[in-house]
Amino acid sequence: MEPLKEERYKKIRILILFLLMNLCFYGIFSVEHFAADTYVSENVGWADTAALYFSNGRWLMTLICLFSGFFHISFAVEKTLSWAMAIIFLSLAELVIYGLLKKRTRIEEKYNLSWLLMIFSSFMMISNLFVLEYFIFPEYTGAICLGIFFNILEVKFVLKFLEGGSWKSFVLGVFLGTIGMMGHQGAFGITAVLLILLAKDTFANVKMFVKNTVVIGGAYLIPCVANVILTKLAGSARVAGKLQILESLKAAVGQIADLLMTTANFMPKYVYFVMCIIAGGAVLVLVIMKKDIKRLLHVFYVAVVFLLAVISPFLMTEAVYISVVPRTVYVMGAGMGIILILYLLLEDKSRLRIYAAAGYAVLFLGIQYFNTCQMETSHYVSVGIDYYDVNYIAQQVWIYENDTGNQINRICIYTDDSPLGIYYGLTGYGAINERVMSNTWAAGNVYKRFTGTDYIIEEGDPQVYEQYFKGKNWHYLDDEQIVFIGDTLHLCLY
Repeated sequence: MEPLKEERYKKIRILILFLLMNLCFYGIFSVEHFAADTYVSENVGWADTAALYFSNGRWLMTLICLFSGFFHISFAVEKTLSWAMAIIFLSLAELVIYGLLKKRTRIEEKYNLSWLLMIFSSFMMISNLFVLEYFIFPEYTGAICLGIFFNILEVKFVLKFLEGGSWKSFVLGVFLGTIGMMGHQGAFGITAVLLILLAKDTFANVKMFVKNTVVIGGAYLIPCVANVILTKLAGSARVAGKLQILESLKAAVGQIADLLMTTANFMPKYVYFVMCIIAGGAVLVLVIMKKDIKRLLHVFYVAVVFLLAVISPFLMTEAVYISVVPRTVYVMGAGMGIILILYLLLEDKSRLRIYAAAGYAVLFLGIQYFNTCQMETSHYVSVGIDYYDVNYIAQQVWIYENDTGNQINRICIYTDDSPLGIYYGLTGYGAINERVMSNTWAAGNVYKRFTGTDYIIEEGDPQVYEQYFKGKNWHYLDDEQIVFIGDTLHLCLY
């Protein structure tokens, strides 16, 4: 077989492998599901949803919304297409990283453990621990993962420039990165980390260090600045009007530390942190044993850039809007992938250590897979609970209307003393797998979506609250939470 054709077939086989891995982890999301934002979007329509994403600088999703609206694509169809886009573009991004790793490490493409470690590290960088949250938002998942693919293409072209390519490669890379950041800003930090990780000879001499740092810094900062300017011009309030770095830093660091330990329950508490510390410590010991100061400097440089990539996006955000969740610190979920790549760059020939690294990677992915399945199951159960609650309430509305002749046109939303976000026995964190019917700003949209009604949603009446709901704390849906007065449904969320 011709070498070019054989190389093409090899790439197709590797791509299929990544597709299968992503389907194993995230294939369930092909089944229709909802997040709080989904209910809002499905009620307001494509045009208003496009305007919202436009104002937040997430223009890839804006284009998808406009396209869907123009061709009258339903939300159900768009969500399925979004899932398919996510699986495909994550796999393509992993294929690109695999190619870069193969070139950088000079590991032969034989089906052995070293090759398997390249597969694992590529997958763990892109379909990392925190990518799961992107799948929670079904209509938006595809745009985010398309953005991630563009970010990885920027890495490819900027590295090509650093290795002696023309300025066209750098300009093209920055352009692709600027587009990629329009997927989701929280995913862009991985670009800087991969560039520092895979750039050759950064510490060969002072000139190379300065050159690589300036080029990589420019490749990261130019898309960032462009997105900040565009987002501010689009009218977003999230971008700081004036820089208050200390306030933003204080707001972010504590939340980042907490998320590092809890991982939003994507893994058992402390497991991710401890496993990364153990693996990182082992790699550091191996680097020290080699007595190569350049490799040691590279490891510390990667660590510093990793920390900056996690923290820096929040420095341009008003402190009040800072929310450190997996989707805003995507690169933080790639810690094990980064450590594994650092190990591959050592070109370690010890079979014992290669076996140990492969076993450790399998253990990590196994834990990630188990907890991903747990999260996915809880997500669909939570959606099912919302669906049941809405249908029960709708049944009570039907009985009331038939008994009294009144027609319900309005909903007033209240909450009991302690609303139950994550239902008993389910796994979630914050808004992830939250019962949307415990959320005052979204519950009305859930009701309208599942019943097909167009009720007016109003603020609660203090007198009604005092009489029927004050001091109550329900653990499940109860008839006492559903009060009818005239044409208004007064609903107390539990």
